[in-house]
Amino acid sequence: MNDTDSPIKVTHDDVSWIASLVTIGCILGALFGGIFSDCFGRKKTIIFASIVFCSGWICIARADTLEKILIGRVLTGLASGSYSSAVQVYLCEVTSPSIRGVSGALPTLMVSLGILCIYCIGSISEWQTAAYVCSFFPIFVLVYTLCLPESPVWLIAKGRQPEALRSLAWLRNDREEAEQECMRLQYLKERLQGKISLRKSCSRFTELSVLKPLGIGIAMFFFQQFSGIYPIIFYATLIFNYANNWLNDSLQTIALGFIRAFATFVALFLVKFFPRKTLLIVSGLMMSFSTGILGGYFYLREEMAGDTGNSTEFSKQIVVELNSQSLEWVPLACLLLYIASFSFGIGVIPWFLVTELSPNDTRGISSAIAIGFQNIFTFVAVKTFLNLIDFFDTYGTFWFYSVVSFISIFFVIFCVPETRNLNSGEIEAIFEPKEKESPHLSLRHEPEEDNDTSDFV
Repeated sequence: MNDTDSPIKVTHDDVSWIASLVTIGCILGALFGGIFSDCFGRKKTIIFASIVFCSGWICIARADTLEKILIGRVLTGLASGSYSSAVQVYLCEVTSPSIRGVSGALPTLMVSLGILCIYCIGSISEWQTAAYVCSFFPIFVLVYTLCLPESPVWLIAKGRQPEALRSLAWLRNDREEAEQECMRLQYLKERLQGKISLRKSCSRFTELSVLKPLGIGIAMFFFQQFSGIYPIIFYATLIFNYANNWLNDSLQTIALGFIRAFATFVALFLVKFFPRKTLLIVSGLMMSFSTGILGGYFYLREEMAGDTGNSTEFSKQIVVELNSQSLEWVPLACLLLYIASFSFGIGVIPWFLVTELSPNDTRGISSAIAIGFQNIFTFVAVKTFLNLIDFFDTYGTFWFYSVVSFISIFFVIFCVPETRNLNSGEIEAIFEPKEKESPHLSLRHEPEEDNDTSDFV
């Protein structure tokens, strides 16, 4: 679209709106998806979102004005937000407890693979063709979802026990196991009846035991987004073009997508064997290092061109020594390290950490609020990227991302509790006042097979 022969002429500000406007749709879509899935079911929500997704991509593909592209971006954002709420809940409710943790990280892996695919398609075709290709993926999701059963948890909550039993029998492929699980879900529904309501859940947001986990989740999403991940993803080709190095810009962008997908796949295993805090600290340290070095590269590059205007004798000496060296590999190496370290730590963990930390009876609302803030942070980070470059220059922008990543390390050390191998009752006890035991804990200190109440929140 930045090419001179593009049918739609865009400015830097237009590009920033195209890149960031999808997050506005995500905010609205997440809210809509949560309400729609509670009223009409997870399956119908995913099907409807697929139709909207396909419509958005077709709108982009057939666009002949900037306004139509922006409308298409909003539609794809609405669908993406609906997916993010409905799919996560559906996976949690249909999978068995033994694989629930891994399944919760799978959507992040699928997003990474999707980004890699669009990088590859975009490198060999025009943006209109890429949009048409993308419109087929929601159709596949729609057809596939039609073959799946509705969430048994939602069916039980709506009093449709026979349908829930058929759904569980299909999912577990064992009639006896399905009957036992259906009885357990029915028992939990009756046990929670009258104890958890929307009004009671909202009233708890005056308690520190609810506000602290929510604050931690929002803060982690702040560090996640303002470490620069989506500006780097959305503007990867522009960054490599500015770096003016030895490899084709599109190939380098594809390399970033591949590394992110691979690192996210590895994260599925890391989160099972390593503490959350350890992964977050290592992730933040490596991200800070890589963006700091990248900022230094752009600074020296501008020193070589004499554009910074604030050269010192020391920096001039470094430029003289490095001027004859081949540094074209530095941007690619730094961004590969950045993407990999992001993907196994802060890119994955906050998504399920906010759910782990929140009490059962406020988990749905807390997650919706935190994800809403995450999309706002994404919008601001992407929309202001080019403005930051104009204000701080390229090297200053990456140094800013480096500082944010470094500060996140101290936040994780002093503010984020370790949740690995803790049940929900033990996690909630971390935030409860020491002098009293929360009445909500009594539901979670009994054997787990009779107490998995999170399915109904």
